[in-house]
Amino acid sequence: MSVETPGAARREFADGWHLVLAAALAISVGTMGIGFYSLGLFVKPLQDEFGWSRAAVSGAATFQQFGIFLSAPIVGLLADRFGMRMIAVASYIAAPLALVALAQAGPSVTGWYALWLLVSLAGCGTTPAIWARIVSMRFDRARGLALGLMLLGTGTAAVLAPALLGPVFVDYGWRNAVLVMAAVTFLIGFPVSLMVQGEKAKAGTVAPAERGRFERNRQTLILLVVGFLLGLFVAGLIVHFVPMLVDRGMAAGDAAQAAAAVGLAVIVARVVVGYLFDRFHAPYVAALFLLAPVFSAVLLWLGGPILPAALMLGLAAGAEVDMLAYFTSRYAHLKNYGATYGTILGLFCFGAGCGPILFGWSVDLTGNYDAALIASAAVLVIVVVLVAGLGGYLEEKRAR
Repeated sequence: MSVETPGAARREFADGWHLVLAAALAISVGTMGIGFYSLGLFVKPLQDEFGWSRAAVSGAATFQQFGIFLSAPIVGLLADRFGMRMIAVASYIAAPLALVALAQAGPSVTGWYALWLLVSLAGCGTTPAIWARIVSMRFDRARGLALGLMLLGTGTAAVLAPALLGPVFVDYGWRNAVLVMAAVTFLIGFPVSLMVQGEKAKAGTVAPAERGRFERNRQTLILLVVGFLLGLFVAGLIVHFVPMLVDRGMAAGDAAQAAAAVGLAVIVARVVVGYLFDRFHAPYVAALFLLAPVFSAVLLWLGGPILPAALMLGLAAGAEVDMLAYFTSRYAHLKNYGATYGTILGLFCFGAGCGPILFGWSVDLTGNYDAALIASAAVLVIVVVLVAGLGGYLEEKRAR
């Protein structure tokens, strides 16, 4: 089943390419961009300064994800009712200020976690919860590709944040590096957020009081479950990918190179999945890509070749957020997009915050990753079945 008209898709990009670029830039310097992909750079400096364990430093990721879980549904609802410009502008002012506060972190692990939660909450308007909404309103025939290109912002951050910020951490210390992050977030995010004026009107003529609720139907409830399970298991697999390989005797450097293949596959999947969504029935495309982490988990469990496992894991990681954003636009009315996608994205991030912890608990309990890998494969098969059975899009059902 095709939902694409080539001429209409080209016209949408001719009129809206600047919006996709703006959204990609905004996300790249936001909480799910530079904020997330810089976390690994803090591990060694904070271990050296405060004597914290690696687990203690890395716990910041959990609190960052929980911040998105708490804020995304509220931010999405507000964007539906009042437009996103005000929220985005406020976030690209508040997030840099929160990063400045983070640069003053002291020897308290609790304080470290609280400050990362503050950064995440302050950056609530920098996540796809509202940027995907505005792209979905501008695009229809080319919506899948537009969302995929928008989410390349996170892929770009995954590549550039460690490369560009790493030398700053080494030469000037982690506190100054955080101040650089704050400056970059403001200097890129604030001007971009000012560009989205007038987009609120594209939501249609629905009164504000009638907009902004989680749209409850069979498909959106399935997406809640799918989002949580994908966050839980795919994040667990990705975070533990390197330590899993090291436990099996691979050198740390070789394991890191294998993990780079995950990042490459994420970037490729962003574009390919979006392109295919516009040309075929998206649930079938998504189900096909979500089979990849099933095979990845089985390969890792059996001790099979690492590179295919890494690439297949990356394909799933690249497809999941795009999939959730696109499906929300097809199974909920756009007047409720922000509130619906914000809730789904929030549960996805909640799962992503819990997954690595549960994987670590499983290893501590059993002494290896076998149970976690078997559970991942089994649950992700269920996810594939749920996604494949989503059915026709909302407008198709109304037409019948």
